This record gives sequence, structure tokens and C-alpha cells, in this order.
Amino acid sequence: MSVENEPVTEQPIYSRCRTEMKFRGAGSTTTIPIVGQEIEFRQYSCPECGQGTRFEQRGSDEEWSRPTL
Repeated sequence: MSVENEPVTEQPIYSRCRTEMKFRGAGSTTTIPIVGQEIEFRQYSCPECGQGTRFEQRGSDEEWSRPTL
């Protein structure tokens, strides 16, 4: 498993550039408006190439992880 797919405990390292990604923002969203589950998210990007990633947490007791498509 690459570093990009592991739960977030601190600033993630982008595996291609071997650079610590920079925190770009955080927030929350609902999966389905009004009745859906609330998801918190954090966004990071690589300062070298601009590639970004998003980590999500569905509950306060869950680990931060990348969303699956």
C-alpha cells in the first residue's frame, strides 16, 4: 500500500515527488442533502507539482482515509 492510501496522522508525503504535501483546506459535506451522512474532509496538495488529494472521515471515531470511487 502506498503512503497516499494510508490513514492521515500528519502531513502526507506525495510518493512521486517525495515531498510533504501542504494543507489546503477542510470542511464538511453531506452525502445526500438534508438526510445523508455528514462527512468531514481535509485537502492537501504537493507544492512541487500541484497534485492534490482529499482525506475523509465519516465519524469522529474513524480514521482519516482517502475516498474510494
